[in-house]
Amino acid sequence: MKTKIETNKEYHKSKYISASGLKSINNKSVYHFLNQKPFSNKALALGTVVHSAMLEHESFVNDYYVFPNVDRRTIKGKQEYVKHVLASENKTLISESDVAIVKNVKEKLRFHDLAKEYCEGKIELSYYGEMDSIPIRVRPDVVGVDWISDVKTCQDNSPRAFKRDVYKWGYHLQAAFYSDALGFPAENFRFLAVEVKYPYTIEVYALSKEMIDYGRKAYLEALANWKLYLDTGIQTGYKGTDYTNDGAIII
Repeated sequence: MKTKIETNKEYHKSKYISASGLKSINNKSVYHFLNQKPFSNKALALGTVVHSAMLEHESFVNDYYVFPNVDRRTIKGKQEYVKHVLASENKTLISESDVAIVKNVKEKLRFHDLAKEYCEGKIELSYYGEMDSIPIRVRPDVVGVDWISDVKTCQDNSPRAFKRDVYKWGYHLQAAFYSDALGFPAENFRFLAVEVKYPYTIEVYALSKEMIDYGRKAYLEALANWKLYLDTGIQTGYKGTDYTNDGAIII
């Protein structure tokens, strides 16, 4: 794998297949992956903010700007607004409520030795290579000597709730794919599950062998479907489906 220092935006411009692409193929189909539109929501944006605050403090300070509520109906308010517009140029705007969440999370991180350990390593590096002659890319949050860690924000980081998130969002696929791509033991992959509501706890999770195997099977099937598309142009549909004689999907 070749290592590259680049921005997250630059990384996502690459045509190499990534874990998110394989998740899309695994969850639906190659067709859906090829035709998906860029997606963003408040939860995703908050996750990015928390990620930056935990792992990239200097970047967080330089890249984000807290834009306060300003009463633009007054002369003073209008002047204050212009001042903040100029100060926030080329920065991502975040709310005061987001800052409060970040402060609480960072305070919990300060007293969580295991979580802090998995925040120390090579941060946000892009890796490019091949798997079964297919160009692939991965961008782990943190890479250590023989481990990878990834920050995941959530409303509930209890074992039962986070396990549901693992299945729902394909975290097991990501863990197996990242680990195999970099040649690391998948059992060394760690998730930092961070609650973004009170009491803002942080839990560190590893995956069972069963879940790792399930994630590996999922990404390999998705990769095979992607290879089929690259080689033949065939866009596979939903996996594991049976059809009636007239072509309807049986559910």
